[in-house]
Parts: sequence; C-alpha cells; structure tokens
Amino acid sequence: MKVLLTSTDNPYTTRIGGKHIHLLLLERGLKKLNVEVATLYYKSSGIMELAKKGVMLPFSEKQQFKRKIDTKINYLVAHLPRHGGIDIIHAHDVLSMLATAKAPQKKVLTLHGYFARENVEFIKNERERDEVYPFLFETETKGMKNAERIITVDQRLKDYVLKEFKYPSTRVTVLYNSVDTDTFRPVTKEEQSAIKANAGFSRDNFIVLVPRRLVEKNGVIYAVRAMKHVAGENVRLIIAGDGPERQKILVEAAADQRIKLVGAVPHDEVASYYMMADSVLIPSATTHGIQEATSLAMLEGMSCGKAVICSEIGGMREIIQHMKNGILIKEKDPEEIARTISAIMNNSVLMSELSRNAREYVLQNHSYLAHAQKVLNIYHEVLEK
Repeated sequence: MKVLLTSTDNPYTTRIGGKHIHLLLLERGLKKLNVEVATLYYKSSGIMELAKKGVMLPFSEKQQFKRKIDTKINYLVAHLPRHGGIDIIHAHDVLSMLATAKAPQKKVLTLHGYFARENVEFIKNERERDEVYPFLFETETKGMKNAERIITVDQRLKDYVLKEFKYPSTRVTVLYNSVDTDTFRPVTKEEQSAIKANAGFSRDNFIVLVPRRLVEKNGVIYAVRAMKHVAGENVRLIIAGDGPERQKILVEAAADQRIKLVGAVPHDEVASYYMMADSVLIPSATTHGIQEATSLAMLEGMSCGKAVICSEIGGMREIIQHMKNGILIKEKDPEEIARTISAIMNNSVLMSELSRNAREYVLQNHSYLAHAQKVLNIYHEVLEK
C-alpha cells in the first residue's frame, strides 16, 4: 500500500505543535508497518513569491485571509503527485482535503481542531470577523464532504462534526494522539538529579514543568498566578514555550524568582525537561468557546512517568482518570492549581502511583506504533468499501 500524507502544516520545517509531531510519528509508524509513505506539505514561500512578482496583497484583513487560504490550497494542488501508484490520501486539515478533492483516490481526513472557529480568531477586526466566518464554515463543510472517513482526536470534536455538519456517525472514528514512548520515558532518581544539576537546579528542587506555547488557550498565565499561593523555596515552575502572551506572563512572573521561562525548546530536545520535572502541568483554558483536544504535552508527560495535572476540559478529561493516572483540576483557577501542587509535593506515595499508572496507560493506549496500526486498519476498511 502507498499512502499520501498531506497538510497545510509542514512538520519538516516547524515542530511547535502537537499536529506537527503527530504527522511525523504517523509517518514513522506506517513505515514500520511496511506502508510506503509519500508526503505533500505546504511551504510558506507562496505569499512571498507573490510579493516578489509584484502582486499586491489585498488591503482588508478579510481579503488577506482569503488570499492566504487560496495560496495554500493552490500550492498543494500544483504539487500533488500525478503518478506513483498512491492508493489512499490522508489529509490532516480541511484545506489539504480540498486541494486533493479531484484526485481519484479515496480519502481519509484527520481533524486536529475546529477550522472555522479557530481561524476566525486571527482576524482582529470584529466586523470583518463576522463577515469571514461564513466563508470559513463553508470551506470546512466542503472539505469534510470529500472525505470517505473522518478521524477526530477526541470525542468532543467528533460531536462537533456530527452536530454541525451532519456527517454520518458510522464514518467518524475517534483516535487519540500518540506519543514516542521510546524518547519520552521514565528515568531513575539518579538520572533525574543529574539532569537537574546539568540545567542549574538543585536535586532538592521540586520542578513543575509547563511545556506550553504562550497563547491564551494554553492557560499558562494561571500557572504563574498559582505560584503566589505555593509555599516553599525549593519549588520551581519551568515554562518551556514562547508566543504572544510572553510579555504578559513575564510581568506576572517578575516578582517570583522561582519561576523560569526558558523560551521555545525544539521538540527533539524537550524530553530532558520532562525527565527533569517532578510534575507536568497542563493548565489549558476554554477560549472563545474552544477547548483543547488531546494534549500531546500531557501524553509526553505521562509517558515519562510524571504526575500530570490537567484542566478538566476537552480531550484531557477523556484521557485522565482523576487520581489514578493523573489529576484533573478546574480551569482558570490558580488557587486550585496551587493546592494540587502542594498536595503532590507532600505525598510521595500518591506521586509514585500516578507516575506508574500514567506510564502504563500510555504504553497500552498511545504508543505511536499502535496508533499507526489503527490508522492502517481504517485505510483497509475504506479501500475495501
């Protein structure tokens, strides 16, 4: 079998989000299962090429946004393989699905989020935002209609597909994200202490890691505010990520020397931060009615055998079994975050139990190879029908 993986995100040039890592792990897993994989990813030079040719971009945000979408679709259409014996196309967003719509192969679509709802937030002008949303929703609808099968990364996203687009429930499958369980693995206390020392921390420091991009929906600001309520000089809150909320977070964190922002960490280097941590905090927040799907950072923390603390929203509450393989907390609540951090700091038995159960759960349910096999099974079902 030969599969074409396609997306308007390019995991070979950018690795800052769960979707990028998902694509790389799926490609690796399918190849291990003896599937021939071709890839078609958007390269962001498209708009720059227009500018070099003297093509002026439209003035309004609405027109600029539409041009960007058209540019991405047209790039993929122009580079779509015309030969090569591809059996099935697996798109990872509605734009790449639209770009491959006229290709004769059967198609699978994985949805990693809410296309219209999420993208409309990039338009700052509220009037133009209201005007462009119907266009985005129509684009989302057309993309889904071209798919023989849809995969969603959590149940909430599946419910959205069924309710808003009337897509047949028998053709929607929930497959939670996967993780590289070999790279993200538990370490001994001695190894953890050595990693802490190498990073400039004491072995006695209790490190809470927040591996999150600094955007509103990731709720990092609430983790920073929680530190006002956490007692103890040995506690350290390490924030690994960057983004538009950085300045706001720096202002909040300025008075507490226990908080350290290390900036964006390349994904091939981030495993050492998980290994160094005692706990991993995922303080995601509902933003503009959107909730995070299955957090890759959550799964990576669990795979490393850490006590993971997550907001009780979106895909997190579908994965975390409260007080068994992790801890669920109310979103946007700094005081509850603080109470939970303090509780696990003072309960080594609970930490050990959470750590052990988290690792076992990921091995059984989220190994990238097991995930690739589930996807391959869907390919076979689609081709047989």
